[in-house]
Amino acid sequence: MCCLPLLQSIIHPDFHEVFERMPLCDKLSFLYVHSLDRLKLWHKLPVFLGLTYLQQRRTLHNKYNLRAVGESETTPFDPKDYAYRTDDGEFNDPNNSKAGGYDAFFGRNMLPQDQNDRLLSPHPAIVATKFLDRRGTYKDTGKQFNLIAASWIQFMVHDWIDHLEDTQQIVLTAPAHVADQCPLKSFRFYSTKEIPTHKDLITTGNLNIRTAWWDGSAIYGSEGKKEMAVRTYVDGKLKLGDNNLLQHDPVTGIAISGDIRNSWAGVSTLQALFAKEHNAAEYPYLDDEELFRKARLVTSAVIAKIHTIDWTVELLKTHTMNAAMHANWYGLLGKWVKDRFGHIGGEALGGLVGLSQPNNHGVPYSLTEEFTSVYRMHPLLPDSLHLRNINTTPGPNKSPQYLKEVKMEELVGIRGESKLGEIGFERQLVSMGHQACGALELWNYPLFFKDLIAQNVDGTERSDHVDMPALEIYRDRERSVPRYNQFRRGLLMIPISKWEDLTDDKETVQDLLEVYGEDVEKLDLLVGLMAEKKIKGFAISETAFFVFIIMASRRLEADRFFTSYFNEETYTKKGFQWVNSTESLRDVIQRHYPRIASTWMNSTSAFSVWDAPPNSFNPVPLLLRLGLWHRLPVFLGLTYLQQRRTLHNKYNLRAVGESETTPFDPKDYAYRTDDGEFNDPNNSKAGSHNAFFGRNTLPQDQNDPLLCPHPAIVATKFLDRRGTYKDTGKQFNLIAASWIQFMVHDWIDHLEDTQQIVLVAPANVADRCPLKSFRFYCTKEIPTHKDLITAGHSNIRTAWWDGSAIYGSEGKKEMAVRTYVDGKLKLGDNNLLQHDPVTGIAISGDIRNSWAGVSTLQALFAKEHNAAEYPYLDDEELFRKARLVTSAVIAKIHTIDWTVELLKTHTMNAAMHANWYGLLGKWVKERFGHIGGEALGGLVGLSQPNNHGVPYSLTEEFTSVYRMHPLLPDSLHLRNINTTPGPNKSPHYLKEVKMEELVGIRGESKLGEIGFERQLVSMGHQACGALELWNYPLFFKDLIAQNVDGTERSDHVDMPALEIYRDRERSVPRYNQFRRGLLMIPISKWEDLTDDKETVQDLREVYGDDVEKLDLLVGLMAEKKIKGFAISETAFFVFIIMASRRLEADRFFTSYFNEETYTKKGFQWVNSTESLRDVIQRHYPSIASTWMNSTSAFSVWDAPPNSFNPVPLLLRTAPIEATPFGELPPDALPALEVCLVEKDVSPKKKHKGRKITLAPPPKRLAVLTETPSLPLPYA
Repeated sequence: MCCLPLLQSIIHPDFHEVFERMPLCDKLSFLYVHSLDRLKLWHKLPVFLGLTYLQQRRTLHNKYNLRAVGESETTPFDPKDYAYRTDDGEFNDPNNSKAGGYDAFFGRNMLPQDQNDRLLSPHPAIVATKFLDRRGTYKDTGKQFNLIAASWIQFMVHDWIDHLEDTQQIVLTAPAHVADQCPLKSFRFYSTKEIPTHKDLITTGNLNIRTAWWDGSAIYGSEGKKEMAVRTYVDGKLKLGDNNLLQHDPVTGIAISGDIRNSWAGVSTLQALFAKEHNAAEYPYLDDEELFRKARLVTSAVIAKIHTIDWTVELLKTHTMNAAMHANWYGLLGKWVKDRFGHIGGEALGGLVGLSQPNNHGVPYSLTEEFTSVYRMHPLLPDSLHLRNINTTPGPNKSPQYLKEVKMEELVGIRGESKLGEIGFERQLVSMGHQACGALELWNYPLFFKDLIAQNVDGTERSDHVDMPALEIYRDRERSVPRYNQFRRGLLMIPISKWEDLTDDKETVQDLLEVYGEDVEKLDLLVGLMAEKKIKGFAISETAFFVFIIMASRRLEADRFFTSYFNEETYTKKGFQWVNSTESLRDVIQRHYPRIASTWMNSTSAFSVWDAPPNSFNPVPLLLRLGLWHRLPVFLGLTYLQQRRTLHNKYNLRAVGESETTPFDPKDYAYRTDDGEFNDPNNSKAGSHNAFFGRNTLPQDQNDPLLCPHPAIVATKFLDRRGTYKDTGKQFNLIAASWIQFMVHDWIDHLEDTQQIVLVAPANVADRCPLKSFRFYCTKEIPTHKDLITAGHSNIRTAWWDGSAIYGSEGKKEMAVRTYVDGKLKLGDNNLLQHDPVTGIAISGDIRNSWAGVSTLQALFAKEHNAAEYPYLDDEELFRKARLVTSAVIAKIHTIDWTVELLKTHTMNAAMHANWYGLLGKWVKERFGHIGGEALGGLVGLSQPNNHGVPYSLTEEFTSVYRMHPLLPDSLHLRNINTTPGPNKSPHYLKEVKMEELVGIRGESKLGEIGFERQLVSMGHQACGALELWNYPLFFKDLIAQNVDGTERSDHVDMPALEIYRDRERSVPRYNQFRRGLLMIPISKWEDLTDDKETVQDLREVYGDDVEKLDLLVGLMAEKKIKGFAISETAFFVFIIMASRRLEADRFFTSYFNEETYTKKGFQWVNSTESLRDVIQRHYPSIASTWMNSTSAFSVWDAPPNSFNPVPLLLRTAPIEATPFGELPPDALPALEVCLVEKDVSPKKKHKGRKITLAPPPKRLAVLTETPSLPLPYA
């Protein structure tokens, strides 16, 4: 029965037919893999789930992407007669003596795509000039990959692959319109020799003149004569110069090594290093031949291991790939188990290395044409080597001083060997270690390759130079390697349907259209690989990586010397131990050149740039790392957050100062007191006015670096708004920005000292500081009389969620705002706050350093308070009940409305509702009350408050992450609310009001002119600023500061500079230490923080390479945001602790959250209010109905309302990004949410009829179908 119609919305049209013909188990694997491909999710999954994806994909590839070329050699032999690696690679596979040997056929990963008619379409010189040739600045890989890494892969290529050439020469002439960019207007080269296979499906093939096994043939050679030339025939050793470099032919100057064709000094250096590694083998009881054979086995295995668990891990720098490559060698059980108990279980548990039998998946081992193509990595090379001085003292991070530049042309071929002799081994290695290699991107192919001296197999130079980038385009076509789109289909990957599927870069799209027109099928493979957007952490494209999945495993599992013969008997006990104890190239360097490793290598891996910081310790086992937790399905994401919160509650709540233990009866205080006392039954002072700020981490003393770097420099370089105002789009509006400031006025303010500080802007930034210097009061430091945290700071606002922004934080304030009639608060006739008739200062709970936006919300919630009516209660009782109800409404709005918009993902929507209602939800809680613990029933309504053994307070760290002034714009866009609404209920723009006019006492006056309704609607329709670098409003650089009573100070302040100073003054850890304190992985280099090169440059300019100096606020703004989050993940993890703590530690949200305390009507009022929109609807119904189109009052009001989602919140997946290739039908539900599909979910664009069928399979599979006229690559 056909299941395709049900799955049509998920499966790309190109795969419909191939899917139908798959066996059931393959269908299931394909569905799993294909669904994650469409969602771009596999590399963002938790490590263990990512590994399951890779395993399923590898299984499919091993079945459908291994194709034999030519006849198999079936001459029988006894493997015991060849318990060593032969000189030509023969006699490894017990069932095929020639497999992987010298002059064997290249295999295929897919059917060839004949391109004889299109060999010059478009012309290779045009393609190379338009897309490959390096333009402008050299693009490198940052600290991830160095020139040793670039040399390493060329070292491997010299081990694995080289094509036999024909005697026929081809001439390639550059077309006239690109000839001026081609040093060689035409060039000659030998075509690849085509050999008949005497087979029907793949009729011809090409021969590999290097051995395909991982047998070290780059240093030993791939046939007898080569091996003889490199051996000394004494003690099994290889020839090596006295200078630790290769020996050379005295006449020709050609290096003596296994493979020296088309090489350069970097490869030669590695050949010399591993010749030395070979020569370290000493077995007195073995003769020369035996010792040579054993040393070759050991050295080859060391090379293979380094490539697997060191080089590849740096190439594909993610937790998942780290785990995958270690699993290839050690298995999921890991090194510790394998070293002690040997290979246990199959390939998954025990790894590929040490399997009881080699496995070639029914196809004789070879490397493939496609493998050759994706290893075209010449852009890794720079234009020149930066030679270093190793005769001086190391600089920061063990970096040597720059000496001079050596052009790459001087380091290539025979000339390069001579130059290397002048440089010396150690200087060459250290210089390469400290230089980043090139990025595999468009326009980054070194220009010296356009006029390159080609060599013969023996290393002699040819008279005909070649244009290498153009030649590489030609070679793929000549060898019938499919072009990019067909290549992807062949790997079961979704093809592109338009150029924008490949890249977001408009210049690239324009060039692609110019060269290839609209036909994406013409795109050359190499261009596609360079243009494709990389997975974060990957130095190569995903398309290339999927070939790696097949071949990286195959090189191990098909080789007898890595499987059944990987043991002490074959390698010797000492040799086997040597391989098992070597984990990295660094180990090899340390073994032979300990001074190089200790003096010049700061990085963990020898393939990273050597002055990079070493990898930081991660306490989470590799297989348990979650990767991107926020991309998990909702329920799994919640389990992560719950576990993290549990850890934080245990390790990130620190009391400061003594606890107040005076006993009291909570029933005597069944209301919120004016100063916040008598809430916690065990600590009457907790959370009250003038109580200590707590800590989430231990303080980091910064008295010495208080001005290092200077706060004014930091603010000017990283915070001050530059150019265009960056906003949050439709997600967050100015009411949302005002709301968090409204909350800060409820929660936190530091007691100041009487001592003033003067901060003077350094000369180099003074011209950008309106205040060249400014005075402010330092934070008052109070002794705690404790050993661990000896001093603390007082909070002059109450820390409870008690509405003190409108009620005040102590008795005098509360008295000032009350009418003492019917429990009501003072409120103006214009629905705004009342003001002191003399000073103009607003009358509200907290008015210090405020602005019109906060004042508007204070007025709204004063009105909400005044809506309380209980005829049977006197003024005092009514005031107390109304305060309880209004405070709870504010807390609820913040929890399930504001925070949900701030952190706009399904997971955080579920998490915040679970905080209030529990996982059972509102419906259950309203009907049956609080059921179960905090998970099922929520934090609100718990039987007892829970402070986790630490008296409640808000913290210094909490204060720091709430520094959100970039949310404010430069001006308010005032709207006309006296006209008919426009599209999406938007009011007409009226005029601009500068923010300076809306701040402080002046702002109160201006708000009176504007009016409550116009102010609220205008803020609702304006997006707030983004919390990013260079977005701090400039009016804050000359700000009128206020006293606690709202009177203005004569000393203006530079607020961004002051915020940097405040974090340091209060001993809040700097960014990296802050992350450690929150159990987060610190950054080790600037590139870990941001991908933006301008930012990295500025960070280096201000902080050097010392990431530990980074100020917290700068790190929070620079940190790349989680999709949907308006704040950084680092700030969010403080929120995890404190957002929950504000509810669960408060008696009035737990044991006293009931009708008895709140009254029946008041309790119902809280329970029925779900959002700020509800409050606005209650008091200003015309505003909500006329001007608010959005669902939330915190989104920009002309945003569309949230659409209905039939999938229950807890069953949803994480947010889905646009698919990278092809089009996912808009009506199709994500693969993980498939329920019922009622609509027509066919793709928007009609597919071009590119039919996919299955090619005749290898012998091990039944024939499924015939090959179509255009050969497509499935078996």
